[in-house]
Amino acid sequence: MEISVVVPVHNESDNILNLEIEIRKVLTSSGLSWECIWVDDASQDSSWQEIKKLKFPNRGVSLKNQSGQTTATMAGIDFSRYDFIVTLDGDGQNDPKDILNFVDKVKENGEIDLIQGFRKTRYESSYLRKVLSKLANKLVQRLTGKAIIDLGCSIRLFRKDLITDLRLTGEMHRLLALYLLDSGARIIQVPVAHRPRIHGSSKYGFSRVLKLAADVILYKALKSIFINPMYTFSKFALSGFMLSFIAAVLAITLRVTGVKNYVDGNLITVSILLFSTSSIFIGLGLLGEMLTRVVISNNRNYHYAVLNQHN
Repeated sequence: MEISVVVPVHNESDNILNLEIEIRKVLTSSGLSWECIWVDDASQDSSWQEIKKLKFPNRGVSLKNQSGQTTATMAGIDFSRYDFIVTLDGDGQNDPKDILNFVDKVKENGEIDLIQGFRKTRYESSYLRKVLSKLANKLVQRLTGKAIIDLGCSIRLFRKDLITDLRLTGEMHRLLALYLLDSGARIIQVPVAHRPRIHGSSKYGFSRVLKLAADVILYKALKSIFINPMYTFSKFALSGFMLSFIAAVLAITLRVTGVKNYVDGNLITVSILLFSTSSIFIGLGLLGEMLTRVVISNNRNYHYAVLNQHN
């Protein structure tokens, strides 16, 4: 089995050498063919200089501009050589020993596409962060209907071809398991170790919870729009048309019954605005349907993922 370990880093110069020693010790003793790709996301410290000191089979990629963890991870995957990818955070809080457990799981069941780690014991900088993270995971499970225990856990193993077809953009690394589930991937979740940060400071704060909420909203919206854009936009349009009709009827009723004040005039304005907005939603739905058909015509398996094929 051959694996590529991808480690995106940003201002982690004090952690790189120690983490590399751990990775090398674990994977060299395993007998696996491996490489480790370190992606420097435009660090302002000496992270790139530390990466250049690392010997084979380590490789380094330096991004010109700070692009975020998702883009840095995708860059590492693009430069990788092997069919299985393992991702680790560069802060040293993930334990490389868990990689061997992942590999054993794949050997036991060769049909696994993604092994997602989840942290049973967590070392956070504050109790509030731990509580917020747990609440965020529960909220995501409720909103998406997907029982992913710990979306914030970065250590995972997956097949490279799943990601090269999907392409990671924006902040998709947080919801990677959800996107892969939608594409038909076979997933298992495995408990992993989580260690306290020794060097440097955490890049995550309360804003991470807000970003996760935005990511979930985007995930839900894109999923609905890509599958059936006309249906998605029509729900908003029909609601708007109904409210527009009710406002118009109420305005006419007030005028006919002799109630002459600002209410009926404002209701007419509201009715016109609702009707116009609803018409725009219908237009967006039609445009989405046309774009979807263009994509399908260029990619015939756009709406489905093939698991197996026989004869």
